[in-house]
Amino acid sequence: MKFELRFIRTFYILLFLCISIFAKAKTITGIGSITGNITNKTTGLPIHGATIFIPDLNIGTSTDEKGNYLLKQLPEGEYLMQVSAIGYGSVTKMINLSNTYSVDFKLSASNYELSDVVVTALGNTTTKKRAPIPISVVTHNMILQGVANTAVDLIASQPGISETTEGAGTTKPQINGLGFDRVLTLMDGVPQEDFQWGDDHGLLVDPYGVYDAEIIRGPASLQYGASAEAGVISFKSEPLPENGTVQGSVLTEYHTNNGFLGTSVHVAGNHNGFVWALTASGEEAHSYSNPKDGYVWGTAWNQTNTRLILGINKSWGYSRLTLSALHRRIEVPDGNRDSTGRFMFDSPQNGKIYPTGSDFLSYSADIAGDKVLDEYQAWWQNSVNVGKGRIGLDVGFTKSIHHDIDTGRIGSGNLLVNDIPYSLKYQIAGEHSGLKLTTGINGIYEFQNNGAAPPAPYIADYEIPNYTNFEIGGYVVLEKNFKNLTLSGGVRFDRTDFVGDPMSLNSAGNIVPPGTPGSDVQFTGFNNKYTGPSGSIGASYQLPDNNYVKLNISKSYRAPAINELTSNGLNIGSNAVQLGNLNLKAEQGYQIDFAYGYDGKDVSVEADGFYNHISNFIFANRTDSVSEGYPVYQYVSSNTAIITGVSGYLNIHPAAARWLEIDNGFTYIYSHIPNASDSTSHLPWIPAPHLTSEIKLRLNDGRNSIIKGTYFKFGVQHDWAQNNIYSALYTEVPAAQYTLFNAGIGTNFVNRKTGRVICSFFANCTNLTNVAYADHLNLAQYFLSYNGTPVTVTKQNQGIYNMGRNISFKLVFPFGSTENKPVITQ
Repeated sequence: MKFELRFIRTFYILLFLCISIFAKAKTITGIGSITGNITNKTTGLPIHGATIFIPDLNIGTSTDEKGNYLLKQLPEGEYLMQVSAIGYGSVTKMINLSNTYSVDFKLSASNYELSDVVVTALGNTTTKKRAPIPISVVTHNMILQGVANTAVDLIASQPGISETTEGAGTTKPQINGLGFDRVLTLMDGVPQEDFQWGDDHGLLVDPYGVYDAEIIRGPASLQYGASAEAGVISFKSEPLPENGTVQGSVLTEYHTNNGFLGTSVHVAGNHNGFVWALTASGEEAHSYSNPKDGYVWGTAWNQTNTRLILGINKSWGYSRLTLSALHRRIEVPDGNRDSTGRFMFDSPQNGKIYPTGSDFLSYSADIAGDKVLDEYQAWWQNSVNVGKGRIGLDVGFTKSIHHDIDTGRIGSGNLLVNDIPYSLKYQIAGEHSGLKLTTGINGIYEFQNNGAAPPAPYIADYEIPNYTNFEIGGYVVLEKNFKNLTLSGGVRFDRTDFVGDPMSLNSAGNIVPPGTPGSDVQFTGFNNKYTGPSGSIGASYQLPDNNYVKLNISKSYRAPAINELTSNGLNIGSNAVQLGNLNLKAEQGYQIDFAYGYDGKDVSVEADGFYNHISNFIFANRTDSVSEGYPVYQYVSSNTAIITGVSGYLNIHPAAARWLEIDNGFTYIYSHIPNASDSTSHLPWIPAPHLTSEIKLRLNDGRNSIIKGTYFKFGVQHDWAQNNIYSALYTEVPAAQYTLFNAGIGTNFVNRKTGRVICSFFANCTNLTNVAYADHLNLAQYFLSYNGTPVTVTKQNQGIYNMGRNISFKLVFPFGSTENKPVITQ
C-alpha cells in the first residue's frame, strides 16, 4: 500500500506539472508550416512521390508532380526531417519550425533505401550512422515484401535478431542471444508488459499495426531501464497524414501452409491539426504442416485487433491518445502421440482419440490446452515546447489477461496483469552548438491478480502469486555532434520494489487463508527491493570516403522477473514445472560494442562485434526431478556469464546496374560460463550461427505501362549446427544444420493517366524445397509424449518440426484524398 500511495502521489505531481506547462505554453498562430521542392541532384528534374517525414511528430507527406511539398499546422521547435524517394538515397536535415519556412532537397540516385535513415529508439532523434550503438531498421517496404504470422516474424531475419517459437503464432524475440524479460518491446512507445517472461504465447502486437521498426542491438538500460538489458525493439504505426487529407489502405493476405487468412483496414486523417487514425484487423490460421510430422496438432490460432489514435497538433506542441484492444486465442502443441508417432488428443473428444483431417484444417482454436489472451491499452502522449526545449509526459494503462484453458471456456490458470507505464522527460537541442540534452524519469507500476478457480472437477493452476511491482528510474543523456564526430553518454539509477502476497491451497486446490489446517503453502509472502546503476558512453566517427566506426561501452542492470522469483507449478504451454527463487540477485552487466561500416554508391557494409559480461545471470536449470511426468526446472544464477559475437550485413547495389541488389546478413553468437563442467559451460537457448542472402532483380518501368515497380527475388538461409549447448539432463539437445530456399515477386498496378497506385501485389514462397528442419530455438521440438505421458527428449528429431513449404499472396489497395505514393522499392 505504501508504494501504491507513493506512485499515485508521483503521478499527480507529474500530471499537475503537465497541466501547468500547457497553461503557460506559447500559442503563436501561423507558425509551424514548412514547404519546399525536391529534385534529382544530377538532372535537376522534380521528384514526384518523394516522402517527407518528421519522426518526432510521426507526420509525413509526399511531393506532387512538380516536386513540391507542404506541411502545415505543426508544433514549433527543432526537429530532424528525413526525405526519401524510391530509387534515391535518403537525406536528413535539422529544421527549426519557429523560423524555417522553405527547405529544398536534392537527392542522389540509389536503390539502397537505408543509406541515412532517421532512428528514434535511443530516446532522441539521430541517424543510423551517427548512433553509437548498432541499430537495425526494418522499413515499411521490407514489411510489405515479407511474410509474417506475427510481429516478431517481421524483424527476425535481421542480423543479431532471432526468435523462439512454439508454433507459427507463438514467437518471442531475441537480441544477441538474450530474450524474454531482457528485451524491451515498444509499440508507439508503449512498453509491452504482456507476460514477457512466458515462452508459451507470442508477443501481443498486431503485425498489421506495424508500419516499420527499429532494433537497438545492445544494452539500452540508460534510456529505458532494467527491461532493456539486451536491447529494444521499437514497433511504430503508420505516420499520420498531412493537413487536409484522409488516406488509408485495405490489405488482404493468404498463406497456403496453415491456411492463414489476414485482413486489415487502415484509415487516417488530419484536419487543421486534429489528427486521427483507425486500424482494424483480423487473422486466423489452422494447423501448419511439415514433411516430418504432417499436420501438427495444436498449432491453430486466431486474432483480432482494433487501434484508434486521436490527437491535436498546435504551435505549443501536441497531445495524442491511443486506444487498443487485441484478442488472441492460440492452441498450444504438446506433441502427444501414440507409439507409431500419430498425433492424439490429450483426452477423447466426442468419442475420438485422434484428430481427423477436418480437425487439422479447423480455424477454431478451442481445444484442450489452448490459451485466451487479451490486451487492452490506453496511452496518452504529450509534448510541450518550453523555451528552446520540449517537455514530454507520457502515461498509460494496459490490462493483460491470460487464460490457460482446460476445455471449452474453462481456465485452469487465470492471470490478470495491470500496468501503468509513465515517462517524464526534458529535451533540448542546440541547432548550432550540436549539443543535445535528454533527462527525465520513467518506469512502471504493475499489479497482478490470479482469477477465480474453475469449477470442479477442474483444478486451478497458480503459477505466480498476486503481487505489485513498482519501477522508477532517473537518467540524464548528453550528445554532442561535431562535423564528423558524435559523442554520447549518460547515467541512470533504477529502483524496483516487488511485494508478493502469500497463498495457501487446500486439498481441492482452492485458495484458503494462510495457516488453514491441512493446507499447503503455494507462495510465501515477500518484499524484495533491487537497486542498480546503469550507464553508457560511446562515439561514432564519419571517416573519409563514406567509412564510419562506432564504439560504445555500457553498463546494464536487470532485476529478476516475477516468474524467476516465485514460479511454483506447471507451465502448461512449456510442458514443464518451474520453481522460482526469492534469493536471486539483480543482474549486472558490462558490454562493449564496436562497429565498422562503409556506405558507398555501389556497396554498403557493416560489421558489429560485442562482448557482454553479466554477473548473477539468471536461467532455468533442469533438475533430475519429475512431477506428474513433467520435468522440473529451478531458477538459479551463475556467478558469471559471457556472451560474445559478431553480426553484420553486406548490401551490393551497383549504381550502373540499378536493376540488381544483393543483400546478405550474418550472425554468430557464442556463450560461456566460466569454471563450469562440459555439460553446463554454455548458456541455454543461444541461436545457431546463420547466414541469409537475397538477390533482387527489378524490371524497368514502361512509360505507359499499368505495371510498375516489378521485382523478382531469390533467397537462401543457412543455419549451421549448434553444438555449444547446455546439455545437462537434456535441457537442450544439439541442433542439426539446414538450408532453406525462398523466392518472391511483387508489383504495382497503376492508373496510366494519374500514376496513382490502384493495387500492390506480393507473392512469396518460403522453404521452397519443403525441407524438414527444427530450428534450435523451436521449443516445440522438445514436446513429446506417448498416450499423454511426457517423456524426456534425447534427440532433436523426437519433437515437433518447423513449418514446411509455404506460399503467400498479399494484396494492398491504397485510397485517399491525396495522390498515393508507390509502396514497392524499384
